[in-house]
Formats: sequence, structure tokens, C-alpha cells
Amino acid sequence: MAPVTPLPTWKERLKACFSWRHRALHVFGVPAAAGAVTAVATSAMLTPDAGPGLGMLVAAVGTALYGYFVTSGFDKKLNQQLIEEAKEEDVQEEFQELQNAVYNAEPALRPVLERILYYYNNIESVYADGASDTVEAVLESSRDDIKGLRDRALGLVNLHRRLSAVIAQSDAGYLKQELNRMERELARTPEGPVRDALLAAHESTERTMKQWTAALEKQHQIRSVLTVIETNLQEFKLAMELRKADAAMGANQGHNVNELQQRLIAAGRACDELVGRTSVMGERRSRRVSSY
Repeated sequence: MAPVTPLPTWKERLKACFSWRHRALHVFGVPAAAGAVTAVATSAMLTPDAGPGLGMLVAAVGTALYGYFVTSGFDKKLNQQLIEEAKEEDVQEEFQELQNAVYNAEPALRPVLERILYYYNNIESVYADGASDTVEAVLESSRDDIKGLRDRALGLVNLHRRLSAVIAQSDAGYLKQELNRMERELARTPEGPVRDALLAAHESTERTMKQWTAALEKQHQIRSVLTVIETNLQEFKLAMELRKADAAMGANQGHNVNELQQRLIAAGRACDELVGRTSVMGERRSRRVSSY
């Protein structure tokens, strides 16, 4: 389900009163025109000063009334316009974030991230085309899982880049040489404070080496999980198109998507386990899917 855009606040509606794109002409222009007409119409009947004064009063009252009408939220057309503009801004912001993510991705991961975003956009375009059918209704519950896979892919690419920086800052060759050197020294150093200090240094270097190895293994895991995400999105896209083709041809088959949804959830859990989180939402979705 698409996120609900909140209604514009009174501050946003007040700002719209001073925007030519929104309601500045209505709030200030129309009352000013009415005031001018009033001033001209009454100038012959009243004193030369009273006519313009009455016109200014009409303009001020009209501006205040229409400004209150807009700021209080009674202008439904403006509210809808502000909501649509907020949606467009969100789309543009999200698009820019995705572009930045692709640009900042490491060269080795950029192609797979581009393919993931391509499959995700293709799937979402089916839901955004304005048409609806039974296949889309059946697969609607998977949209959150699909978006979650895309967001996890972005997070994993960012994590891979951070791990690369950590690995590059550590000299594994030097650590190995130091471990070998300290092991040789430990073999010929007698018991005492010197050996204790050398043993502590060896243990610290060994822990650093293990962390470096773990970071390297985590990188390999990230690449594998990204491949899982890519294949799952590609499979979902193909399965959805095939089911829509079956529905268009009048064939009522292949609409059982439990296994496909379970694989999407499993892919999400794999990402969560990689970064050390428990996917509570995934467990809830699993129970929901199994109840279909």
C-alpha cells in the first residue's frame, strides 16, 4: 500500500497565500480589484477621501476573509494541489537519492544495483499504470516486501563501501608478518613481564586480523545477497507478467503466489541477518501469507 501523504499544515496553507503559483492572486488580487471598483463606484457619492478609504477597507476585509478561508483549510482545491506537489517533491527527492546511491556505489556493485532498481521500477510501474486486475490484487500484499528488498539493497551497497574503506585502512600483509614475528619471539622468550606484554600484543593483533577477515567475508556475503535480491525481483516481475497474460487470455491458473511471496520474505530475512537484525515484520508477513 502506498504511503498516505499528510494534509498540508496551516503554515503551508498560509505560505500558499503569498505564492503566485497558489493563492496570492485570490487572496490579494481579487479583493484589491473589488476595492478599486468600490472606490470608483462610491467616489461620486462620497467625499474624495471617503471613496478610496472605503475601497481600501473592502480590499482589506476581502483579503482577511479569503486568507482565513485558505489558512483554515476550507479551500479543498488548494489542499489537493499542495498534496500533489508534496508527492512530486517526494518522488523527485527519492529519485535523486537513488541516483546518488548508484553514483556512489563501487564499480563492482554498480551494475547489480542498477539492475535491482530497474526490476523494481518495472514492477512498480505496473501498479502505477492506473489499471487494476485480479493479479495485481493478489500480489498487492507483496509491494512492501519488494520495496523492502530495494531499500535493503541500497543499504547493503552502502555497507559494502564502508567495509571497503575499513579493509583498505588495514594492512593484512603487515598484520600477518607481525603475527609470525611475535610467534617466533614468544617461542624463545622466557616467562616474565616481557613475555606477558608480547603475548598481549599478539592477542590484540590476532583480534585485529580476525576482524579484517570478518569484514572481507561480510563483503562476499553482501555480493551474494545482492544477487539473491536481483534474482527474486526478476522472478517476481516475470511471474507477475505471466499471470497477467494468463488472466488476459481467460486462463485461471498460476494465481497461487504463496511460494513466490515466501521467497521475497526469505530474501529480506537474509539481508536482516547479514546486518545482525531480526526481521519482525518479515515474521508477521510470513504468518499473513500462510493464511491466504
